[in-house]
Amino acid sequence: MRQPQGAQDWRSRFWSFVDHYVDEDNPYARFLMSNRAAVHLAACVVGTLIALVTAFLLRFELSALDRSANAWWPWFLSTAPVLVGLRVASFMALGQHRASWRFAGARDVLPLAVSVAAASAVTAPVMLLVWSGWFPRSILIIEFLLGMILLAGARFSFRILDVVRRGAGRDGRVPVVVLGAGSAGNMVVRGMLTGELTDYWPVALLDDDRLKEGTTIQGVPVKGTIDRVAEVARQTGAQAVVLALPTATASQTYRVLRHARRAGLPLKTIPDLARILASSRVTPPISDFSVEDLLNRRPVSAENPLVSRFLGGRTVLVTGAAGSIGSELCRQIAEQEPRRLLCLDRDENGLFRLEHTLRRLEAPCEVVPILADVRERARLADIYGRWRPEAVFHAAAYKHVPVLQSHPAEAVRNNVRGTLNVAELADEYDAAALVLISTDKAVNPTSVMGATKRVAERIVRDLDARSRTRCNVIRFGNVLGSNGSVVEVFQAQIRAGGPVTITHPHIERFFMTVPEAVRLVLCAAALGKGGETFVLDMGDPVRIADLAEQMIRLSGLTPEVDVPVIFTGLRPGEKLYEELWTAAESPRPTAHAGIRQASSEEGLDQAQREDLEALLRAGNRHDEVGCWRYLLRLVPSFRRQPEETIVGAMPPPPVREQTRPAAGLEWPGAAIKPAAAELRAAAPKQAPPS
Repeated sequence: MRQPQGAQDWRSRFWSFVDHYVDEDNPYARFLMSNRAAVHLAACVVGTLIALVTAFLLRFELSALDRSANAWWPWFLSTAPVLVGLRVASFMALGQHRASWRFAGARDVLPLAVSVAAASAVTAPVMLLVWSGWFPRSILIIEFLLGMILLAGARFSFRILDVVRRGAGRDGRVPVVVLGAGSAGNMVVRGMLTGELTDYWPVALLDDDRLKEGTTIQGVPVKGTIDRVAEVARQTGAQAVVLALPTATASQTYRVLRHARRAGLPLKTIPDLARILASSRVTPPISDFSVEDLLNRRPVSAENPLVSRFLGGRTVLVTGAAGSIGSELCRQIAEQEPRRLLCLDRDENGLFRLEHTLRRLEAPCEVVPILADVRERARLADIYGRWRPEAVFHAAAYKHVPVLQSHPAEAVRNNVRGTLNVAELADEYDAAALVLISTDKAVNPTSVMGATKRVAERIVRDLDARSRTRCNVIRFGNVLGSNGSVVEVFQAQIRAGGPVTITHPHIERFFMTVPEAVRLVLCAAALGKGGETFVLDMGDPVRIADLAEQMIRLSGLTPEVDVPVIFTGLRPGEKLYEELWTAAESPRPTAHAGIRQASSEEGLDQAQREDLEALLRAGNRHDEVGCWRYLLRLVPSFRRQPEETIVGAMPPPPVREQTRPAAGLEWPGAAIKPAAAELRAAAPKQAPPS
């Protein structure tokens, strides 16, 4: 039924007043803010007088005794100036006249109560003295309670009206169910109610803690456990689910994702607590649930003042700058304000895109894109001689295991020769620091790629022992979102309708995001004193089959129904499980919780230096037999896998050893998986292929 015109006019005038009071851009609100002290003191005076009059009325007019004004008026006239004066003085002494009404909170209540109580407490003995004890003591008690209510109401009036206004204007906002009734859930709900998250409106909260069921947060009810997502969404009309559990484990995240998909609702998420606390935002941003949220880990904080001191004001060279890791290195190094950033890569298109990105981000340093190949020593020497880099990050490398397994000479020329050129020239031109970006595939390698990276690690450690340049190796696993990564492949296969191809149902890999990996790389580089091998905290390994299944579900499809999944068998050189260090390296903690130092001192002796020269000559001649021979000699732990383990029938999953590292070295995912080691032990040394 249509409402009367008078009611509509009244409501229109009311909301117009609220908008003028709440909106800080209105002249009325600007006037109040520019005269904040006067407004506060005026509210204090008016509130105190109203509370005092009401106290006398309640005490006498509702009493069976004398109800005439003459009975209490003299008391009121003598009390009012004393109480008002003391109340104003206490307000100013405690700084209450400077408090902001717009951002009033729980911390404002105690100073307000102290100022109100102080004035009432001092007034009581004064009045008893003036009236020789003939003064109703209950007056000041009643006045204190009423004064506190009135003054607190005035203080919080802005917030109350703001919430009412936003609640009345929520028609265009998406109703959501918030999962998690803890601190993060409270921040999210508050952000939605106060308008910082303007696209959403909370209609219910769910939490597995049954003690919270039936309670409310910011007026929003907690309706039960997370398993009731579909039921509560139907009851409340929710159109999305917000995951406010930033410390949720992978299994909890999978469970939430299943419930959201079953209810047919999109899942949104907020950052982890470390990023919330590091952010300048009061309210965490809400974003679509992504593949990164499926990791069996939460990103490790990588803030370290040593990084700025290590890179600030220096000339920094990054090789492989156009790659996934290299480009992120350039972006984050630029933020540390080096004097000059040299971005070296042989990929012309990638180098162009990187330069464009850095200029768009207004990098606060000179950016020099360099088109060059790390295999060409003369070209590198010219670059070192001209620019004199003081810190070198060597990220240029071939990385695809199956491709390099068929092209060992190219792997040697790029991964070994390139590293030797970069490292020796860093020493020759007096660079202060050299950092090699390595991989978990260099640990007990079963592939040419891993073996060449292991040789590169030995080259850098050997150089550190005889050079003034501080040389370090930083080792980590796979990164989500890198070029040619499994995530990129799965996404393309899902878009094409499948099939999604996985090499083995039990294959696992370590993962971290590119930005987090680079932040930790920079921290490790700043911590290094020379000769260390640092290992990044990769969390627990991720089962690739689980990752593929969840990516299919994130796309709104069902595995094996909409998108088939097939297992193709392990590819040449591929492991079931990766390792982050060898049994002899015994990683120990560093000053950073996300970084461990492996105690490897594996360099090169004279015989091995001769083998290295022979390996490089074989690579230059494209002598694949020679490359295999000398890789096997330089990396004793390198074993070719028997052919039947590569393309044959897939064995059942191996039993995991439930072993732990040495006492005091708690390390996520530290249980050693023996599958790869068993394969190597079972495989006899074979002659290199012809």
